[in-house]
Amino acid sequence: MALARCPECGLPRRLSRHFLWTGNGAIISRRDPNMRMVFFEADYYPYIWEELENRLGVSISEIYVRGQRASVRDYVEENVLYGWRRMLVRSLPFSAVIRRVVEELALFGFGHLELVEYKRHRMVLVRVTNPFDILSLAWGSKGFFELVEGKPAEMAWYREGEGYLLTAVPASETLEHAEPDREALRALREAKRKLSDVRDGVDSLVVRKNNCRRCGLPLMLTDLEWREEEGAIYHRKLGRRFIFSSGHVLVVLMQELERLTGQDLDWTLLEITRNYHLRSMPDLSQRDKAEVYYELVNRLHAWGYGIPVDYSFGAGHLEMTIANPFYPPRVVGYVAAFFESLEGLESEIEYRLSGSKDLDLEIRTG
Repeated sequence: MALARCPECGLPRRLSRHFLWTGNGAIISRRDPNMRMVFFEADYYPYIWEELENRLGVSISEIYVRGQRASVRDYVEENVLYGWRRMLVRSLPFSAVIRRVVEELALFGFGHLELVEYKRHRMVLVRVTNPFDILSLAWGSKGFFELVEGKPAEMAWYREGEGYLLTAVPASETLEHAEPDREALRALREAKRKLSDVRDGVDSLVVRKNNCRRCGLPLMLTDLEWREEEGAIYHRKLGRRFIFSSGHVLVVLMQELERLTGQDLDWTLLEITRNYHLRSMPDLSQRDKAEVYYELVNRLHAWGYGIPVDYSFGAGHLEMTIANPFYPPRVVGYVAAFFESLEGLESEIEYRLSGSKDLDLEIRTG
């Protein structure tokens, strides 16, 4: 199913219709202003989960599943089946409902879904190809089936060639007794509230707000290519797959891991994020620093990570102030990877959050 495109810039129209680039460094859902979105590499989450398990010696799969399930339920309730739509959807052909899901997956780059068989109140069988993360797609399908059917479901999946077949059937227990899910949903919505609490009226002299005249989207987004037939987004220059998603599950998961381990894990996530980007980042040592940092500050803004309001750099040194940063350890780790790739040396990092929600960071060679 082809996504309707802006005739001027070629970006999907659903981006501008359903999401707002605030100009303050945040991307939010027009329907749900507490939902903040970012663009990031599709294999970032699997890398983070594996590294956290290895470093902490704990399994995160159950925490992740609870968070992912809560995220899907929250998104569908707030952005898809809200108000009268929830009552209407149960009278619509399931194939019509699936079409909406397919469009959402294509817009977010999560993969492609095809309805194979559906028997109301009994089962649904779907084929998923090119999923960025099968756990996310499986639990997403489960959550959607539960909301449409109004009852809990059991989910199973298995490989079929290069894709998967997913089956959901009604479960015996009731949704009202799913206390762990309610707790996960409360934690997720609190994380949403904190991430979406941004400072308005930010004026930046270093970000070039170059937007499409027709749809208003940042033209830097045209570096990304939406391939809806694959359900994927790719960076045209880097060739890497990206997704468009919220970061709430990561925030909730980190909070739960801190509770379980009794550790402050900000620096752990910062280091893992820096290492992740360093391993795939092209060598920048021969490029002009001014050009690289100019591209970086504009990318941070266009992709929803905050709006840089000031920065300066020199030999072995970078200072930057970012208003409304999206989860500081993640943002700082990303910036540090650029710095180390440019300098060819490991770095020492200092950062702090001011009372005005600005992130001040300083990175220098060791």
